[in-house]
Amino acid sequence: MSSLPPIPPPNPRSPFVWLRNKFLAGVAVALPLLITFWILQSAYHLLHGWSVPVVDFIARFINELTGRIIVDPSSPTYQHVLTFVGFLIPLMVFLALGAMATNVLGVRVVMAMDKLLLSVPIVSFIYKSLKQVIDGFKGLGGRQNFKRVVYVDYPSGDMKMLGFVTGQYLDPQQNKVLAAVFIPGALSPMTGLLLVVPIEQVTDAPLTVEDAMKLIFSGGLIVPSSLAAPASKPDISPAPLPVAEEAHEPESEPDLPVGLPRAEDFDSGDPDILSDSEVEAAELAGTHSPGRRILSALSWRKK
Repeated sequence: MSSLPPIPPPNPRSPFVWLRNKFLAGVAVALPLLITFWILQSAYHLLHGWSVPVVDFIARFINELTGRIIVDPSSPTYQHVLTFVGFLIPLMVFLALGAMATNVLGVRVVMAMDKLLLSVPIVSFIYKSLKQVIDGFKGLGGRQNFKRVVYVDYPSGDMKMLGFVTGQYLDPQQNKVLAAVFIPGALSPMTGLLLVVPIEQVTDAPLTVEDAMKLIFSGGLIVPSSLAAPASKPDISPAPLPVAEEAHEPESEPDLPVGLPRAEDFDSGDPDILSDSEVEAAELAGTHSPGRRILSALSWRKK
């Protein structure tokens, strides 16, 4: 059996390839941290920008009420306090609104405010649309909102798209249950497609919502370990074995001319054919003739 050919050693990497790999590895580590800090910083500046005018108004009101400068807006201490208080005030306002909206009196206040805003022509359209979107995201962890990760045959039966079932309803014309499937765009999940398909054409995917979002955000680079396909191995097939030469059958002996001896002419029982020991014994006894010696030397006779 022939041995496999030796695997050639890998080519040495150039310094440019080494620098490129290290740079990409550093970007992969730093990019999630930078994006996280950028989101937090943007949220901080947004909340701080809302609260700075409120804090300045409170400082001026205290100074006018007392008739002297108690809070100096130009002092460094005021700026440091404003950095912390300006972020804390919006959080306290949100907490107070949430507490008010969960009791009986607060519910009536919220309903009265909704009724007032919905009565304004232009404001009602914007407020109603935003409220419906926010109400939909409030139940994000419920059973009906982004709970099922499914495959949909789109745009053809041989292709699958990954989506989330956001709702289902009954179509009275077709008398079928239809499912609303939101298909987010890869690398840009805030935009996507909304497909309305029969519930029978929706196949549950073996993914959680978190795994599906990771898969979509990364464009397919982050695959759950439970569904990762085995790495393909190089096709190293052994060298073909040498083909053994076929054994040729011995050719049949050609026909001999007439008169020549054949195998069937040999007759071991012929009394005229003697073995060498018999010939020597006959010669010693003086009973052997030369003609019989000639016959004894021949292994065949003519019939």
